Amino acid sequence: MMNKKTERILLVFILLIFVSFRGLSQSITVKASVDTNVILIGDQIKLHLELTQPNNFQVNFPIFNDTIIDKIEILDRSNIDTVEVNNKLLLLKQDYLITSFDSGIYEIPEFKFAFKSKNDTLADTLYTRSFYIAVQTMKLDTTQANAIADIKLPIEAPITIQEALPYILYALAIIVFILLVIYFIRKRKKHEPILKKKIKPKEPANVIALRELDKIKQEKYWQKGKIKYFHSIVTDVLRTYIENRFDIKAMEKTSQEIISEFTNNNLLEADSYEKLKQILTLADFVKFAKLNPLQDENEASLNNAYEFVNKTKKLVDIDNPEKEEKKIEESIKVES
Repeated sequence: MMNKKTERILLVFILLIFVSFRGLSQSITVKASVDTNVILIGDQIKLHLELTQPNNFQVNFPIFNDTIIDKIEILDRSNIDTVEVNNKLLLLKQDYLITSFDSGIYEIPEFKFAFKSKNDTLADTLYTRSFYIAVQTMKLDTTQANAIADIKLPIEAPITIQEALPYILYALAIIVFILLVIYFIRKRKKHEPILKKKIKPKEPANVIALRELDKIKQEKYWQKGKIKYFHSIVTDVLRTYIENRFDIKAMEKTSQEIISEFTNNNLLEADSYEKLKQILTLADFVKFAKLNPLQDENEASLNNAYEFVNKTKKLVDIDNPEKEEKKIEESIKVES
């Protein structure tokens, strides 16, 4: 059994704790308010929650899901905003965007804020005051005969060019596709080619080759020390000439393959064959073995190129030029 003195001391200690706790709890204030208490159906207002607390307390805001109460819906919510009032007090705010789609008067109940000190020695709960929100419908003028009416249909806005453009392009694409199908069917029935290639006059292979050789001769590449380049472009001119004249894919073949092609098919006379062999062989030695030919050898390659083209060119039927032109057109058709 405690003596009376001990009991008094304990009672005083409890009273001091209670008074201290009450003093601290009184420094915590909570408040709930709305922009207005009367709204029309579908209107949106904000619910404001405010809390003032000491900075050594932890207070929990109320948590809602999709509604505040039945019929009062939450559309959006802000984060909790904290402002330091002074060194000891903090002001915390949070807003909820709410609305209602049912008319009536709704009681917004008390909101609970649970708090405790950071050292867990004190804990309690504070509540906001309850209030009401009235949700009204549109008022009708009952003095008019047509006061009660159906809900108006949505206003029809004119279609803009930007809205119509995709449909226009889609329709044009369908029309073009149909016309192309008709075009292809008609061509197929007439056994005509779908695409006609315009026939252009074609220069004889020897004319092109001789013109290019003249350019090389005028530039005098080997006299300027461009030996490798000189032999490279001379052989390129001959390769192009061989493709156009003999239908041999010379640009894709090695020098030895080109020589073998003529050997196997007996397309050249012995003299022309030897001249071509000399040009290609010397060019390979210059390009791959870094041979530095004598001036006479360089001149021989160019002269042999001229002679090779002149001796192997196609002979034109001077007495029947129309026949030659027809041959050229037919060769172009075959190539296309």
